[in-house]
Amino acid sequence: MPIPIRHRPRRARVRRLLALVTLTCLVATLFASTTSAASVRRTWKAQLGGSGSNGTATLTADWAGNGALALKLVGLQASTTYPIVAYRGSCANPIVISRLPGAVTDASGVVTKTSPVSIRIMNSIWAYARTSAISIKVGTGSLARCGVLMFAVATRIAIPSLKIDLPIIKPGSGYPPCNVAMYIQELSQPREAGVTLLYAHARTGMFLPLLERSKVNNGASLLGLTVRVWTSNNLVSTYEITRVRRHVSSLDGVFGIGAEQLWIQTSEGPRGTVGKLIVVAKRIGYAAATPEEARPAAHPVTCR
Repeated sequence: MPIPIRHRPRRARVRRLLALVTLTCLVATLFASTTSAASVRRTWKAQLGGSGSNGTATLTADWAGNGALALKLVGLQASTTYPIVAYRGSCANPIVISRLPGAVTDASGVVTKTSPVSIRIMNSIWAYARTSAISIKVGTGSLARCGVLMFAVATRIAIPSLKIDLPIIKPGSGYPPCNVAMYIQELSQPREAGVTLLYAHARTGMFLPLLERSKVNNGASLLGLTVRVWTSNNLVSTYEITRVRRHVSSLDGVFGIGAEQLWIQTSEGPRGTVGKLIVVAKRIGYAAATPEEARPAAHPVTCR
C-alpha cells in the first residue's frame, strides 16, 4: 500500500489516498529540494480534427504554476476567431473547467500560436487533471474541434540485477493487486519535475528482492543499481539508485519536491504494517523503445 500524503491544500487527494490504507502519519518533511521555476511539471497533448481540419493542441504546466498552450491547426475557417475551453471528462460529455486564450486563424485557415496560461487557470485544470480525464475544445457549434488531453504514464519497471520486471497499471480503489506495480496518480510521472512514486507488494515475482536487500547493511548493495521505467509514449528512462530509506511512515512534504526523482516503495511487513521501504533513484538518461517493450500486457490478480 502507498503511504498517505498529508497536504492541506489538496485535501480531496489526501482523502483518496487515506482510503487505501490507514496509517499514523508523522509531521515531517522527508526530503528538501530546489528546482527551476521553469521545470516542466506536465505536458498534455490532444489530437484535433474533423471536417477537413487537423492538428494538435499542447498544454504545458511548469513547476511555478504557470502554463502555455501551443496550437498547430490547419483546415479551419479563414480569418476566424476560435474560442478555446478546457473541460473535464470526455468530448462526448464535457463539463467546463475554464476558458483558455483564444486564437484567430490566418487567411489560409491556419493557426500556429503559443499563448501563456495563468496560474489561476492552471490551478483550475490541476484540480481535475491529476486523477481525471480532461479535454480541450477549439471553436463552437459546427466549427468545434475537440480532443482529449493525454500525457505519458509509467507502464513498466525493471531492475535487471534483481530480476524484477513488472507491468505498471493505474491504481484502483481497493487493495492493490499482485503481479503488477502501480503509480500514485496525484504525483509526477517519469521525466516530469517532482516525484514519481511506483509501488508493489514485497512478494515473490514483485518487489521482494528490494526488501530482502534492504535488511542487509541498510540496503547498501542496492546503491548504484540500474532501474528502467517505460512510459506510454514509447520511451524508457534509466535511473540509478542513490538512497535507501527504511521504516518510512510519512510522505508529508512530497508535493514540495520539485527535483525529478523516482521513488520505489514496498511494504516491510504483513498487511497493516506502518513502515515502508522507499528506494530513491535519479534519472541518468532515456531512449526510444518499441511499443511491445513499453506496453506489456498486465495481468493483475487478487493477492492471496
